[in-house]
Amino acid sequence: MGLLDTELGKRRLLSVELPVIEKYNDGRDAEFRIRVQRVAGALLLRYRLMPTHNIYAVETRLLASYPTVPPETRVLTPLVHCPHLLESQTLCLWRQGSTRSGSRWDPSRFSCIFAVQAAWRWLACYEVWRDTGEWPLPEAK
Repeated sequence: MGLLDTELGKRRLLSVELPVIEKYNDGRDAEFRIRVQRVAGALLLRYRLMPTHNIYAVETRLLASYPTVPPETRVLTPLVHCPHLLESQTLCLWRQGSTRSGSRWDPSRFSCIFAVQAAWRWLACYEVWRDTGEWPLPEAK
């Protein structure tokens, strides 16, 4: 069953997620706006981020079990592998190590835009790591 197939899921999308996406997009250059697509019971957010001087194509997937299960964010732009990059260029945002049991995602406090902002922060750390060889935020491990 998909996110859009339940009344609770539809209410969450209409009352929380879509309004915050619209607010995020308001006044932003078209290149950096979030585009939303429905893909097999999930929602796919595609967008570009520029934490410093590089532009990255990114996608965040809201699975059918969202918001209980955190969104999955991956970078489509090729990256150099680093300690905080999981399989398929998925960003280590919510998990301690690589298990869901240690997730720091809180569905009562976070929306999909929080995931976009976390991806921006992750990419900023990645750029520092590329320049210095050190990840600047130990808590991001």
